[in-house]
Amino acid sequence: MKTFPFLTLVAVMACAACTSSGTDAARGDAGPSATDASAAAVCPRAGTVLADMRDVERDAEGVSYSAFGPYPDREADFTRATGVLSLLTQVWGRAKDRCPDLPADTVTTVDGAIATLQDTIAAQDQRGAAYAANDIHLQMAPLFAYFRPETPIEVVRMDAVFLRIGIDAWFGDWAAYADDLASLNADWAALKPTAEAKVPTCHRVAGTASVSGDMDDTLARLATAAEAMDVDTAQVESDAGLLEVDILELLFDCPPDGDAPATGLGSACATDGDCDGGLVCDAANAGGRCAPAPAVTHIGAPCTTTTDCGTYERGACNNEVGDGFPGGYCVLEPCDDVQVCPPGATCVSFPFETPGCFASCQDDADCRADAGYVCQLFPTTPPSGFGPSDHACAFPCTTDEHCTPPLICDLASGKCTP
Repeated sequence: MKTFPFLTLVAVMACAACTSSGTDAARGDAGPSATDASAAAVCPRAGTVLADMRDVERDAEGVSYSAFGPYPDREADFTRATGVLSLLTQVWGRAKDRCPDLPADTVTTVDGAIATLQDTIAAQDQRGAAYAANDIHLQMAPLFAYFRPETPIEVVRMDAVFLRIGIDAWFGDWAAYADDLASLNADWAALKPTAEAKVPTCHRVAGTASVSGDMDDTLARLATAAEAMDVDTAQVESDAGLLEVDILELLFDCPPDGDAPATGLGSACATDGDCDGGLVCDAANAGGRCAPAPAVTHIGAPCTTTTDCGTYERGACNNEVGDGFPGGYCVLEPCDDVQVCPPGATCVSFPFETPGCFASCQDDADCRADAGYVCQLFPTTPPSGFGPSDHACAFPCTTDEHCTPPLICDLASGKCTP
């Protein structure tokens, strides 16, 4: 969902997909069927999106960004696109095998788009590849809805359409642009009341206080760009909308302010026996908090896809080919003072990135130095991060943009410093 300035903006959470009303009828779903029951035996549908399906979205976005390229030049990186397409094909095949009851028309669309990507990337056809990858991204709303999570499906769809509208403008398809803008306006009208009601309850996420007004402004400027056929403004506002959707994703997943859980994840503990649901007590976090077990999270371990990163529902793999993490790097996303990290990990955030659990460290020797990781300093005060450690294994910095303000990059050491 996302931009890729330094690492993947993985606000692809294990949520994001049913309608605002949350009812089966509003999803166009008549409720569980016998087929649902048999599929559930191999494909759990209890509100958490399958790890491979989350990777399908990540990789479809990765191919889109690689083929479409960053603004203002929009220079395609077909080498990267080829690598990410290989991962996309792998995780999509596994998702279909695990969930044979996925919506048939959506499966057909994704299969066709992958075939098109294989041809267009080989031919270095930027337009064809950008549209085909985004065709997959547009199918994520119905695919995620299959798993019945609680976050509105409009958020997932807007993420895909904000990228699509930038593609439309760049390639001069203003008729499609108008249709996509109408879709964005309709989805935002459905989301806005609920989003505005949640804003006062969440101060963990940067940008929530202004996100409603920011979204209104973005959509208004996209409309103005259409009237003038202003390609540059459309690109800027497409990217702005993508960042605003990331904030909405975190907002809808944000535990209410001051609502410390009495039990379960993030609750106070003294021993593992105080924690339920397979959680363990992390004594280093705020005097003791119930947290995911390291055995099911693998934070900081090498990975290629999310299935390499354990079984915990917030797990994600920042891979090498698409995200630029040497050897891959397992994380949990998002994280905060309630959605806490496992022992041995800490919640940090890079600029313009979803807060994630990275491996804690005291010095470089604690990190995968052979892969280029160093023990990096991060702010740990909201909304930048939530301890328990202020150091985590990450990249060396090369510019101040790689550090979370107010930290700056010491080029000689590659370390972020106060």
